[in-house]
Amino acid sequence: MIKALGKKGNSPVLFFGLSEGNIELLKQGKPIIVDLAEMGSDGTVIITYGKTEIDIMHDLQKAGIETSIGIKINPN
Repeated sequence: MIKALGKKGNSPVLFFGLSEGNIELLKQGKPIIVDLAEMGSDGTVIITYGKTEIDIMHDLQKAGIETSIGIKINPN
């Protein structure tokens, strides 16, 4: 995984580039957790995978992560 911190104008940009190996780990249910302190910022980024948005929401709930999630389900 490539992690980078940059700028676009006056706004910070965080960049995460995932390799095929990273995608395989995500599909195995192994999320990628990035402590932003290693990039000179605050907080945590969690990258996860699910077949549907509902699957991802359930995984977050099982992990005990409190969040408000807006999910738009495409009926097609």
